[in-house]
Amino acid sequence: MKKFIGIILATAMAATLLAGCGKKESGSSSANGGGIEGSCEEILTQVYETADLDSGLREAMKDYQFTPVEADLQEYILGTTDVKYTDSIYSAPLMSSIAYQCVLLRVDEGQDVAEAKKLLEDNADPRKWVCVEPESIVVESVGDLVLYIMSDKATADAVKTAFLALGEK
Repeated sequence: MKKFIGIILATAMAATLLAGCGKKESGSSSANGGGIEGSCEEILTQVYETADLDSGLREAMKDYQFTPVEADLQEYILGTTDVKYTDSIYSAPLMSSIAYQCVLLRVDEGQDVAEAKKLLEDNADPRKWVCVEPESIVVESVGDLVLYIMSDKATADAVKTAFLALGEK
């Protein structure tokens, strides 16, 4: 119940922040070792648009929350507070019986990407939803961007493939 209330509060805070701050300047990846240009939200939107997902899931994803990973929920979402990043987006159903989360982080210049990936892999908690558990945990990177997804295998593979394809453009 505490997690549910935390998610509701995080959603409300994110909506307030987005309304108050307006559009953020897109993060530039050229200073951080190359990669994909744009904000994490813009990039994840592109990933979802190009991923090979079935129509039912694609329709359901329209209702998924998109919110920055704020400090108060960082450990719940990432499993650790040791990953340093300058931009983030968290995508998940607000309420569902499906174990799904997708996070995109633009790591800080002082954060080693390989170390960030290892921290996410080592601290992933697939049992955090208590009643459901994802089949797959994927951590991939392109330049200074790290994709972290917990989901069923088909969805995780489709999102990972679309993300990596953006890095090849």
